[in-house]
Order: sequence, then structure tokens, then C-alpha cells
Amino acid sequence: MKLFAKTTLAVAGISLASMAFAADPLHNTTWQTFDEGQPKGVVKITESNGVLTGKLISTNSEKGKKHVGMTIISGLKADGGGKYSGGTITDPEKNKDYRMTANLSGSTLKLKGYIGPFSRSQTWKKK
Repeated sequence: MKLFAKTTLAVAGISLASMAFAADPLHNTTWQTFDEGQPKGVVKITESNGVLTGKLISTNSEKGKKHVGMTIISGLKADGGGKYSGGTITDPEKNKDYRMTANLSGSTLKLKGYIGPFSRSQTWKKK
């Protein structure tokens, strides 16, 4: 019986360690945002139950400071291979939501927001 308990604990420990290593690469990361090539703000991305959320944690402009703390990415899910979809991104200055996709490559995150047939892209850099 003791051997069974030890084996069960070992398997549970290995499973938990595997889950930690399998955490999404965007989980708990911080990103410098850019708009038209200029640094704009910093977004912290977190994960809960496989869903990614991004909050604006700082900004470079006085005008943008009122948006610090705002959730600007919600509902984003990993598709695998560094691709993400199913989320929305909010333009804090216009208070508009757009469907979004994202692609992660190393320390670069390319985001694309969609409204109807139109889209706009941004590239963020890992901090």
C-alpha cells in the first residue's frame, strides 16, 4: 500500500510539473506597445483557465494615464504554434472593441484587430 501511495504522489508531482512547463508563453509577460512606430504603453498579459487577458499597466503619454489599469485584451486563446485568436482588443482612446488575432515569434508579438473587412496591425516587443 505504501508503494502505491508513493507512486501516486510521484505521478501527481510529475503531472503538476508538466502543467507548469506547458503554461502558455504569453502567460505572465509584459509587453511594450507601439503605435505608428512610437512606444505607447506597457501591457501585462495573464492567463486564467486557458484565456489570456491584457491590462495596460503604464503609458508614455499624459492623455493615456487615465486608461492605466484598463483591460485592453480579453478572451484570447492559444491555437498552438505561437498563434492566438478568439479575443478582443480595445482601443482605450476610442473605447471601441475589435476582434483580434496575434502571432508570437520570439520576443515579438504581432497583433491584428478587425472590424468588418478592415484591419489594423501593431507589433509589440517583450519587456
